[in-house]
Amino acid sequence: MSNLTASTAALRQEIWQKELYQDVIDNLYFTKNNMMGTGPNYIVELKDELAKEKGDTITFGLTAKLSGSGITGDNELEGHEESISSYSEQVAIDQIRNAVRLTGLLDEQMNAYDMRSDAKDKISNWLQEFIEQQIFLKLGGVNITTLTDIAGTVVGARALWSNTPDQVPTADSGNGYGARYLCADYTNGLDGLGATELITPALISRIKAKAVTASPKVLPLKINGKNYYVLFVHPYQAYDLKNNAVWSQAQREVGERGNENPIFSGALGIWDGVIIHEHEYTPWLDVSVVGYNFELASSGTQAVVDVARAILCGKQAIGFAKCKTNSAWVEKTFDYDNQTGFSTRLIGGIQKILFNSKNYGCLQLDTAVTSLV
Repeated sequence: MSNLTASTAALRQEIWQKELYQDVIDNLYFTKNNMMGTGPNYIVELKDELAKEKGDTITFGLTAKLSGSGITGDNELEGHEESISSYSEQVAIDQIRNAVRLTGLLDEQMNAYDMRSDAKDKISNWLQEFIEQQIFLKLGGVNITTLTDIAGTVVGARALWSNTPDQVPTADSGNGYGARYLCADYTNGLDGLGATELITPALISRIKAKAVTASPKVLPLKINGKNYYVLFVHPYQAYDLKNNAVWSQAQREVGERGNENPIFSGALGIWDGVIIHEHEYTPWLDVSVVGYNFELASSGTQAVVDVARAILCGKQAIGFAKCKTNSAWVEKTFDYDNQTGFSTRLIGGIQKILFNSKNYGCLQLDTAVTSLV
């Protein structure tokens, strides 16, 4: 009688599914840099209520700080209590899927590497990139599905997935400023932005000042008792910062070094309490290909030079709704078991969080960029 215990196909699938999900979450840029988690002190707030029960939306509760003057001396407080202003933001869920299919048993026999592991890596990387692109499209208010990256690859094809991004108001981009928006040309607006109006330390301080004085205030991240914001910049904007004399001198001589928190480790630098992170998914507009703006393409304020949209973030800038059937791993055979396919899916939702119709945790900064060819 054999004493060997054979694994079951269902158990193997469950193991691969757990590995895939963990691989996706652990390698997200926002996870590795301590920017995503449950609770309010993260840029990306995770909500997993739908992992425990069924539904099609997740609600994020938001409240404003108290603004009353209080009662002095022995004056009566009862009957003069201050009400808390509260709002909610609902994030709808959707599904996205992708799969790979191997050529066949002969091809698997001829290749030395583990094609199942390679398939897992490929779809894991794809799902990571999809989630990160969604976060930046939503934060940037990108509504045009034809937006490309600098290589000409279309990155905006799924801009409207799960939730339509809340765009920068046309009046704000036309003026060059708004309650939650700033253009490098804050006199003439986006349509007057010139090629030399690049990102500068002064603009970083200006957008931070808008966040601090906004109503409601964009709440900073609390790290070891100190307040910080995070500014995501496009690689072209990072290049312009590195070649800015004021920035370079500050980072060389008096730049704040941060601490061991992961949010500092991948940073380009720190300026005026703002941690600068470079990320290639920060929205970039090639006017020769897409034209016009990040919102409605042929209408609204129209840019005349290439533009990158940096994003300043504080707490709860964006919500990520997770569902029970997240990141599934499915194997299927074809052609009389000669071919094997592997698929993954994400059921969830991603959306920029609004408070009373205003960005709760982020602002956008549009600047021209040096075109690197």
